[in-house]
Amino acid sequence: MKVLMIGGTGFISSNIVKKLIEENHEVTLVTRGESEINLFDKGKVKFAYGDRHDKEFLNRIIDTDNFDVLFDMIAYTADESQTIIEVFGGKIPRLIHTSTISVYMVSDVIKNPILEEEDKHPLMKFWDRNPFGMQYGIDKRKCEDVLWKAHNDGKFEVSMIRAPYVCGPYDPMKRDYFWIQRILDGSPLLIPGSGDYASQHIFVEDLAEAFVDLLKYDVTKGKAYNIASEEIFSLNDYLDALCNLLGKNSERVNVDLEAFEKLPFSVSPEGHAFPFNTYRTAIFSTDRAKKDLQFSSTPFEDWMPGTIDWYLNIYKKPSVGYGNRDNEIKFIEKWKKYKREFLKKVIQ
Repeated sequence: MKVLMIGGTGFISSNIVKKLIEENHEVTLVTRGESEINLFDKGKVKFAYGDRHDKEFLNRIIDTDNFDVLFDMIAYTADESQTIIEVFGGKIPRLIHTSTISVYMVSDVIKNPILEEEDKHPLMKFWDRNPFGMQYGIDKRKCEDVLWKAHNDGKFEVSMIRAPYVCGPYDPMKRDYFWIQRILDGSPLLIPGSGDYASQHIFVEDLAEAFVDLLKYDVTKGKAYNIASEEIFSLNDYLDALCNLLGKNSERVNVDLEAFEKLPFSVSPEGHAFPFNTYRTAIFSTDRAKKDLQFSSTPFEDWMPGTIDWYLNIYKKPSVGYGNRDNEIKFIEKWKKYKREFLKKVIQ
């Protein structure tokens, strides 16, 4: 197939491009050309350099070639999706949109396991600390709304994938490394709340394969899919598995969420601080993907060693917020002392 991709040089999209090349699809990437390419051979794809918001630029692309499918990897607002509809609607038969499980998690209504039809529950009161991204989830809902309308109007045959935390080598969010580096330094780990809320990750190569597999099955047209690991981890379970792979047994100190949220290092401008702290259990059904895509996920113990190796031997930089690690450790010791003194008073 002739594939046009908006994006293509990011973490998820690079893995998709690599897979598309392996399966002999012809790929053209729309990109500004500002990102380093590490995962695929640049000589095996075509590039159209420009801004996705520039309609004249996009119209020139569609005027020069006939494409079978459009992957939009970087639509974050309804206006961005609407531009794609106005330029490419009726000219490319198929559109594959990168969505997110955040479309569910901006609602108070959560019934596990979460099915693909449960994306329209009323929005919760705006929660700026929503670990799944409050504004992000709202905007992605709006993207989906305009795209489903385009599908119903016959502009494209639309498919979507909604993924949770995406992990693996080259992850720009560095979520796993937050915990890897702290486990390896040997000091106690600060755990927000109980650490017992469960959710799922997805290995980036499994996600990329699911995106490409959409092209193989007509039944996927007009549908959204949850793509998530079959393994379910609470933060505590995840840390158990990670410590086992690293050969460590880190002390963990649980800090009440009310106190945690007041700590200056509980958030970071660098990215996700204390990731996988979901505040509530969120399990996503993958039954539809298993049925339509023959989807299965790679076990954590199979993909995580390579991710650890990449962080330690290739990335080699500090993890998110690691400059505050000393402050984390000092607070942990104060919290432990406070809890000891509190218990003494209660027992007396």
